[in-house]
Amino acid sequence: MGCTSNRYKVLHIFMLAANCVAFLLGVLYLIWNPDNTFTNIIGIYLMIIFLLNIIQAFLDPYYNKKGYWYLAISMLFMLLIPIFNLIFSFLPDYKNSRSIISVVAILTLFILGGIIAALNLFRKKSDIDLLLIQIAEKHEEEPKKQRTIRIVSMVILSLFLTIGLFISFSLLFNTNIWRTEVFISAFSLFYAYLFLSAGALLIKLMHRHKKVYIKLLCSILTLCIFIICLLPAASVPALVKDAEISYLSAFESYHDNPIFSEIDSFRQNKFSIPEYFFGTLSRNYTVRRNIPFYAGVEGVDRDLILYFDVYTSSEDADWLPGGNSVLIRIHGGEWKYGDKGFLNNAQMNKYFASQGYVVFDIQYGLTTINNKHIPSGEDQSRYGEFTTDDMVRHLGKFTQYLAENHDEFNANIDSVFVSGSSAGGNLALALGLAHSSGEYQNLFDQNIKIRGIIPFYPANGLAQDMGLAVSDSGFISPEVLADKPSPPCLVFQGQRDSLVKAATTMKLKDQYEARDNNECAIIFMPFGGHSCDVYFPGYYNQTFLYYMERFMFFYR
Repeated sequence: MGCTSNRYKVLHIFMLAANCVAFLLGVLYLIWNPDNTFTNIIGIYLMIIFLLNIIQAFLDPYYNKKGYWYLAISMLFMLLIPIFNLIFSFLPDYKNSRSIISVVAILTLFILGGIIAALNLFRKKSDIDLLLIQIAEKHEEEPKKQRTIRIVSMVILSLFLTIGLFISFSLLFNTNIWRTEVFISAFSLFYAYLFLSAGALLIKLMHRHKKVYIKLLCSILTLCIFIICLLPAASVPALVKDAEISYLSAFESYHDNPIFSEIDSFRQNKFSIPEYFFGTLSRNYTVRRNIPFYAGVEGVDRDLILYFDVYTSSEDADWLPGGNSVLIRIHGGEWKYGDKGFLNNAQMNKYFASQGYVVFDIQYGLTTINNKHIPSGEDQSRYGEFTTDDMVRHLGKFTQYLAENHDEFNANIDSVFVSGSSAGGNLALALGLAHSSGEYQNLFDQNIKIRGIIPFYPANGLAQDMGLAVSDSGFISPEVLADKPSPPCLVFQGQRDSLVKAATTMKLKDQYEARDNNECAIIFMPFGGHSCDVYFPGYYNQTFLYYMERFMFFYR
């Protein structure tokens, strides 16, 4: 391994060239941001080089430190890249949404991979020198400090692999721990490389261990974790196939239109591998934050002040797909937590604002009923003994504000879409279906026209289970309000969601069909748990955006 004989020189030259090409392709992708078939060819190539670099570092002689350092850095970067991508995408005022830290980290892995290959290719030690080093190390006693560091590192890496086993188990079987699901399936492609690096480093640190079966067991576990963590990404073709069938069955006459290929801002790929790693680039938008729309003066609403943020295109929206249509976004959080902005996946607001939609990210009152985590100070102002009825009423206050002030935002209230996730998805359905039913004219302004509802894993029927008081069954389980004139509905649902189960969401579609309304489609995300859309550049979100933007364009 690592000798400069001709048979290894070829491999070192190949790895040096392969990393140089990967670096250049990464830079070219960042400059041009292509969205075509070639994009995923680049992505597959980058993934292969990630893998080959880990193998190269693992096979590097155990007495050479550079292989250890690469594996440790690879672990660290595969952990930090999605974290920084997540944070930067959530920042409402960060225009780019792409993390420069993540970009540098990815390109650095290719640079380091090339450096290892170059050092192996051009090092000056002869084969005899290297053989003598190996013999000497086998017979020399390991320094106490070095041994301590090695053992501590092995313990930490073993704990890492234990986490990898839990993640793998969670991907294969439903653990019913929905709070952990947020951090599993959407990020599993990063985990695949993270745990492969961790396992390779652990085995490499076992070079003094004489029990081969322990190394073999560790190798098998590492490979199993790696393969299982690849499954969600590998399921994308099946996701796309099923999404196409579901979408066409509900909106057949609105899908295959040649205009889609002519709209520059529309996604042409349902999933882009480079975008998954580098993050989604936000384009031209502006945001105004913390605009009040309702101040309560009596009853349960006393001292309640609700705000919204508005995102608009910095270009002329009349020439963009949205055409100043409205998208109202409602945050989730069990009706007890959450907020607009950072906590409501702000990049979704940026994305549709750049397409010409006027996006309103709004607040509603949060309940203190059975809520053990109420903040102190000014943050308490949104909390009260609110029921789901009160929350829907707060949304109604926003519709009244919007009808009165739409000219200020150049918002087309004849074309309004409502979207939300989890508890927000439940409230979005309650707003959209109750408004269209005509039975709640005292709550909602009838001058706005709701053209579509896009709920993400709507928590229908769960409010009472979480301790909330409910008086109107149409708000806790809004599917009962679905009727023939109900707006078309496109739903995001994780197949492995242990909080909002797939069967719960299917009741919505069944109710639509029972009312002779076929315009409801559910896109199921394989291996997807609760909030699996949290990673905006993820395979689930990218695929859903492809259909969501087309859905909104034709129904606007």
